[in-house]
Amino acid sequence: MNLHKPTERVISILSIISKNPNTLTLSNISKLINIPKSTLSPILKTLVELEILIFNPNSQKYNIGLTSFQIGQTYLNNLNGLTLIKDHMRTIVNECNETCQLGINHNDKVLYITKVESSHPIKLMSSIGSNLPLYCTGLGRALLWKYSNTEIEKLYSKNLIKFTENTISDRDTLIKIIYDSKKKGYCEEIGEITSDAQCIAVPIILNKNIVAALGISLPIFRASDEHLDKIKTLLKEHSICISRELESLNISTII
Repeated sequence: MNLHKPTERVISILSIISKNPNTLTLSNISKLINIPKSTLSPILKTLVELEILIFNPNSQKYNIGLTSFQIGQTYLNNLNGLTLIKDHMRTIVNECNETCQLGINHNDKVLYITKVESSHPIKLMSSIGSNLPLYCTGLGRALLWKYSNTEIEKLYSKNLIKFTENTISDRDTLIKIIYDSKKKGYCEEIGEITSDAQCIAVPIILNKNIVAALGISLPIFRASDEHLDKIKTLLKEHSICISRELESLNISTII
């Protein structure tokens, strides 16, 4: 990668000052980033004039300025939860090489809003924007964690539609599955939507509310115990990290 050297210098200056606020003089900065004082001085003066940096004439030290703060704040304002979650999804896929999907509850169905594909030549067919039932999908079951037994009974007062011979067909079984999944910390379905595929999923919790579900879908023939254990661990760890990061950034929605 051929970087523009003058721009690279400015970024290096801002980076080193941000890590050492109110502690660095011209001489300090010159030594740390290996730029001659004669070259560095006009750059610093320009950055101070633009309020990118602040210069204290008494201590002769530099700090990050108001304009830098405003630029950073603009980034935070434009950052949404989906951007952050997608970064975690890519990391998960890099670790397990299976397709990762994200869904939200839309009219008591799971709406698939984004996914990151694995590199396997044999992939699962799934469509962003599609709706599937909550009761027989891994993502959907994770979203059902927030429902009470009474709410589940009311939602599924009629017989459950079977998509395959493995699809559960009664709500009592569903209630038990949801109860057990909460104790395990993850949800799963095996061959209930597609007979040769399965999904493991966890909820994403924001301020004690389930706002989405994160899951891994894979062909059953790749689902060894060791592989599944790794996927469960990845999903649990990343869902916790996502929740913490969203809350720390005061992001209240993911889309």
